Amino acid sequence: MRRLSVVVLSLLMILSFTACGQTQVKSEVKEAKIKVFFHCPNGKALIEKELVKSEGVKEVVADVETKVVSIKYDAAITDQDKLVAAIEQIGYKTELTPEGKEIKKACSHGDDGGQHDH
Repeated sequence: MRRLSVVVLSLLMILSFTACGQTQVKSEVKEAKIKVFFHCPNGKALIEKELVKSEGVKEVVADVETKVVSIKYDAAITDQDKLVAAIEQIGYKTELTPEGKEIKKACSHGDDGGQHDH
């Protein structure tokens, strides 16, 4: 009888662990396309390198010609507002950045006639 109760208790524990694993929220990968005001290949590299470090971000591709940054992200973890904030933290304004918002620029390219030291 004791052995039967140990087996039943073990089975209940296994079933409860299995049920817990099934109740996890599945991640939904979404893609945002945000115009970002960067001006050079170094800006592209910096955005791709730093933004992918943000929580929930899976992939980042910045296009130098169109200035559009394509971001694949887990919608259960982050959203477009957080992505914009992360881009601003890196040092770039976006099409969604409020007018007049001060951003510590990552690069002075464009403000000095195109001369920069990187």
